[in-house]
Amino acid sequence: MDVRDKVVIISGASSGIGKSLAQILSAKGAKVVLLARRMERLMEIEAELKAAKHEALAVMTDITDKDQVSNAVRLTLEAFGKIDIVINNAGVGYFGTIEKLPLEEFDRLVKTNVYGMLHLSQCAIPALKVTQGMIVNISSGLSKRALPFLSAYSSTKSMIDALSDGMRLELRKSGVKVLNYCPPETDTEIFEVTNNEPGLDTRQSGHRKKAKAEDVAVRIVDAIIAEKREVVEGRFLKIMNFFAPKVLDNMFYKGMVQKMIKD
Repeated sequence: MDVRDKVVIISGASSGIGKSLAQILSAKGAKVVLLARRMERLMEIEAELKAAKHEALAVMTDITDKDQVSNAVRLTLEAFGKIDIVINNAGVGYFGTIEKLPLEEFDRLVKTNVYGMLHLSQCAIPALKVTQGMIVNISSGLSKRALPFLSAYSSTKSMIDALSDGMRLELRKSGVKVLNYCPPETDTEIFEVTNNEPGLDTRQSGHRKKAKAEDVAVRIVDAIIAEKREVVEGRFLKIMNFFAPKVLDNMFYKGMVQKMIKD
């Protein structure tokens, strides 16, 4: 797929992977629509892109509210007349045990990570059928294997994987493509808005090397251009979970659980 002159809606576009995707796609000639709740951030990115002679539109949107999402799709069609690509990038996290997981936290995860993806996809599908466009769902490598304290977050990403597989086949006849992209742990602001169980701190789980958001965004754009169906980065977890799940259990028990739960 040539992204030049394509109209691309990006959720979670105010920072991290979403912001980098907007910058990269704009540089390749795409027209980008930026969705997020932080309008001040969106306006800064929109101004930056327009200063570089790119076409961009910022729309303050809470993706957990389907009416707001529907309005964003309407404004996109009014501004550009079509929609070619939707990137479901927005997401939130939670770090804590299942035993003490507040159900309101799990509700927050599902509403943002899953319902948010469904809202934008459902609202945009009629327009995507016209252009035979693409839905890009940003999942996670943790969708293939949950880790201690991250299983609630991982479960929402596993739901995205399953929904992506279903949509891909249901939409095949219409020509709409679905890319499910599972990036590695990435250095983004999701860690700043991730709630932690009292007494647990993500910093105690080790200093893991994180991918740069701009590098991940480059690879996502490459996958869009190549019209891939699924990309899983950091395949170590997936492969080890298939061939040696007990080894993986022991590794993360010793490396995470024993370090953080002393009782």
